[in-house]
Amino acid sequence: MLHHSYRLLHGHRMIRTSLMQWRKMMSSSFIKQTVFRICAILMVKAIGLIGRVSLTRLIGAEGIGLFQIAYSYFGLGLMLLTGGLPTALALYTAKHPSQGWIWFKIFSIYLIIIGGGATTLTFYYSDTVARMLGNEQLYYFIHFLAPAFFAVPLLSLLRGYLQGIELYNVIAVSEIIEQAVRVLFMLAIVFLFLPQGPAIATGNSMLSTSLGAISAFLVLISYYLYVNRQGNQAPIRYSDIKFQKRLKWFIHSSFIISITRLLIPLSDVLDAIIIPNRLQTAGYSSAEATAMFGVLTGMAALVAYMPTLVTAALSHTLTMRMVADWQARNYERFHLRTRIALKVSWIWGWISSLFLYVYNKEISLILFGTIEAARPIQFLFIVPLLVGLREVSTSILWVQEYKKVPLIGLISGISISLIVHYFLVAKPGLNYRGATVGILTLEFIAVCCNLLAMIPMMKRIKWSQLIIDALVLIFIMFLVNHYTHHSESEIIQIVIGMIIYIGCSLIYAVIRFKSDT
Repeated sequence: MLHHSYRLLHGHRMIRTSLMQWRKMMSSSFIKQTVFRICAILMVKAIGLIGRVSLTRLIGAEGIGLFQIAYSYFGLGLMLLTGGLPTALALYTAKHPSQGWIWFKIFSIYLIIIGGGATTLTFYYSDTVARMLGNEQLYYFIHFLAPAFFAVPLLSLLRGYLQGIELYNVIAVSEIIEQAVRVLFMLAIVFLFLPQGPAIATGNSMLSTSLGAISAFLVLISYYLYVNRQGNQAPIRYSDIKFQKRLKWFIHSSFIISITRLLIPLSDVLDAIIIPNRLQTAGYSSAEATAMFGVLTGMAALVAYMPTLVTAALSHTLTMRMVADWQARNYERFHLRTRIALKVSWIWGWISSLFLYVYNKEISLILFGTIEAARPIQFLFIVPLLVGLREVSTSILWVQEYKKVPLIGLISGISISLIVHYFLVAKPGLNYRGATVGILTLEFIAVCCNLLAMIPMMKRIKWSQLIIDALVLIFIMFLVNHYTHHSESEIIQIVIGMIIYIGCSLIYAVIRFKSDT
């Protein structure tokens, strides 16, 4: 009897040990994927930043303003074409890995047809679109963006499928290739056509968007077909899936996701029309208004939204795992991942927001060779915190099929933001303040709606500890800033201060997470 009891106890211990080892292994795998994803996005953003800074120095603020307006139109068109299909396919494939490829092929046919139509219409009616956007110089930009409406949707859909089967590293490599090809061709074309004028040169360079997407698509599809052939997977027939039922789910999920994601590009287009127009009402010329819009969206917003790449990478890798946990009814692990994601967003949001607030002049001068973007960067300093929380909370709510909550938050935020832009931007003397207030209003309302819906699942979060985290990071910034801004070699000391602040903040973050695990 005692021997039997000992064997049972020993067996329980072995099971417990195995579970602990499995959890460590899964945790290690997740951390590696997240770190790889963050490093890849850092490379993508670094390449993009080099391209954007080089482009800004070549064509000036007005040229960047036209660039931003054209890309806002492209972003809206892309969302209208793809909707939420890539995300819906990723979520579906995470639940039904064997059936994802069939749906990818089905939706590829749809995107080839509709993308080809959009490319043709945009190509032939570029002048009409340019006039609708309020500047005839946009003709060249829209004209050479047209092929991207065919290439980019297919690439997005393929990445959605690969995300569903958790091939994050392959996706990351494709993003690096896409960005490198795009920036390389963009700068080469600008240099080639610059003698004909900045607008023509930059407009022609828009062709690089299509070239980058095609390169990445070919790499991804070649890799997948090679791996699939090596794996000798048994093909799944169309008759093996409940076609009508699944299609209804795709339509419903894609519609809700697409409306949610469509709102941001739609807001960008409306901002591209409203802000320059209202700046002219405030007394600025058309060229000055376009240049100010370029500084705000092509420089300041670019910098302010850059730190969110960390939370975007976290959300990208965590979503599929949360889907698996929710599907398996493993709610304990699901809520654990939720708390970790929110905690990372909170701490990283404070680290990067404080950095932008204090070092706005240095960032603007180092990146763009001017301090013109310094004030807008400082006005938008809290963006990394708000956007990080919004992105992560949106993913969490989508996993639980609460897709309407982020939608309502964005609709409310955008509606109030547009009103703010319309009235405040036209006030003489407000300069960039009116536009930045509108941007912050959008993000604040959207994240508040998400977090209010998540209150029941955040009961275990230690709110007092989060407040302490913010105060500690503020204190670190205060000390570093105090001892590095008083020297004869101020620029060198400031750069050293930047490095010290980031290093100390990250050390604190690591200590915090180790103490909680």
